[in-house]
Amino acid sequence: MKTIPELIIDKAVWRYDDSSLHVKTSESGMHSDLYLNTDYIVSDVSLVEEIVEDIFLKELNLRNIKPDWVISYPPFGLAVAYALARQAGAKFGYVDIQTGLCNFDIKAGEKVIIVGDDIYSGGSIKKTIEIINSLGAKVQSPILTIGNFSGAEVLSGLEVISAISEKGNLYDENDCLMCKLGSKAVSPRQNWNELIKQHQAE
Repeated sequence: MKTIPELIIDKAVWRYDDSSLHVKTSESGMHSDLYLNTDYIVSDVSLVEEIVEDIFLKELNLRNIKPDWVISYPPFGLAVAYALARQAGAKFGYVDIQTGLCNFDIKAGEKVIIVGDDIYSGGSIKKTIEIINSLGAKVQSPILTIGNFSGAEVLSGLEVISAISEKGNLYDENDCLMCKLGSKAVSPRQNWNELIKQHQAE
């Protein structure tokens, strides 16, 4: 019987391993040697429920945290955040990190748990925290994500708890070691089958 981290890795994790293609991340545009395709996680409803119940909800219960809200940002964290809100008996909402707005009725002093799909640079999570803080709500530790590839255990002063944690490397295009070795950077979701095929072949 495979563990949840093993199921996630088998289903949706790509690693560089000297392959001829590598990932250009959508969040920052940086090049990465490790990638989690959360589309393949959120499409598996039973796996999402299992991650939330066995890891995220258990973590909140251990800390005796009863959130008023579970908040994420579109698109990839929404399914996970909704599942946690339902299991935790909390309200569900999301922010628009492009506009800096949250159109949900979150009141000052309410307890908020932030959920993301994954962390590479942490930019989207940090923006989400800033938006919620601006409403006067109380963002609670920990931040919950499926994957944490930043190497950071704390982000914006909050602990990070993830189903899988592994340090990936991010490179600017001009400094990318993979590019220098002849590997081509591609958008991961649109090129997922080709990435995996190249990875398996090599």
